[in-house]
Amino acid sequence: MKKIFSYMLLALSMPLLAACDTDTDSNPTLQEPESFVLNVPPLAANNVYDLQNAKTVELTCTQPAYSFPAATTYTVQATLDQTFIEDGEGTTANYVSLPSTYRAALLQVDAYELNEALSGLWDATHPGEDLPAYMPVTLRLKANITDSERGVCYSNAIVLPKVRVSKPVQLLELPESMYIVGSMPASGWSTWLPFAAVNGTPGMFYAVVYCPANANFKIGPASADWEQARTYDQMTFTPEAVSIAGAEPGTDSGNSAVRNAGWYTFVVTTKIVGKEITYTVDIREAELFLIGATLGGQWDFSDAGRCTLSTDETEWITPAATEAGEARMSVKVPDAAWWQTEFTLNNGAIFYRENNNILNNWESDLGSAYSVKLTAGQRIRLNFSTGTGVVE
Repeated sequence: MKKIFSYMLLALSMPLLAACDTDTDSNPTLQEPESFVLNVPPLAANNVYDLQNAKTVELTCTQPAYSFPAATTYTVQATLDQTFIEDGEGTTANYVSLPSTYRAALLQVDAYELNEALSGLWDATHPGEDLPAYMPVTLRLKANITDSERGVCYSNAIVLPKVRVSKPVQLLELPESMYIVGSMPASGWSTWLPFAAVNGTPGMFYAVVYCPANANFKIGPASADWEQARTYDQMTFTPEAVSIAGAEPGTDSGNSAVRNAGWYTFVVTTKIVGKEITYTVDIREAELFLIGATLGGQWDFSDAGRCTLSTDETEWITPAATEAGEARMSVKVPDAAWWQTEFTLNNGAIFYRENNNILNNWESDLGSAYSVKLTAGQRIRLNFSTGTGVVE
């Protein structure tokens, strides 16, 4: 009897399974709507939208008719013209898409973003002209099913007749310094190790640091300032940082960490994006080079000038000079020339060029204390944990 009952259940379930695999009238089928409705704000005709002093601009719409309830993402698009023009043969799009997106039919549009976008659009289409006191702005919404490329459609366009657009006030400034603190031997969570500035590149910094396996750390723009230090989620790590160093979340308090032990060059690039400063962290295997006259005029990163680690891997050693002259040394940083990340010794301490103006050489531009003279056969030993070096 048990076997007969099991067979009966299986037979009854087969039509149901077949129905799931078959597109029937009862299954939801995605409709691709041509458009949907963006409502004109009730007071738009007589209202002045002062974007510099407003926090948001409220918009409402009806959800696209996908034939079933679907999570929808809305993107706000704006133009200074009456109609939207797309990129095409002989035409260039005349609108901008705001970076923030929305997932509800009631949109509180960021006024700062809209102001910044319209100001940039005005400058692009009216070069050299001052912004008018007011301008009409045309808006529409782009919709798609959230986390997919399906269901893309555009709303009708609406006009806000009086919008006051202002030049964005840049309240943010890129940091002028950068530090790292953590469980590395040179730091021990008590010493904030300084980065050096990349010459001529505001907001970009680098540092040569030894990290044991699973070293935790924090990066921030000010020494001993835990409030400004960035957590792992507040920074973007490059694919190289992940693949080479094993960058990952740390074990405590929003720390960042590297899984793999080694000497690394940390590169932090900061940018102002809208109302925030973004941090991008690149981590590469450390590469140091001797450059210039002491290598017979080799003025680039070459294998002949590559520094090597000492046996105990605590110091970096330059190749022997082939000629007498002033030593020029550099840390290799992606997309930077050797002179942008150059360093020397000042009374035995590692001294970074940063934005110092070195037109000829260290001696003539900063003085003999910053010039390391080598004779043929001499080398320089560099200890980046202590920030010192010596000629041998």
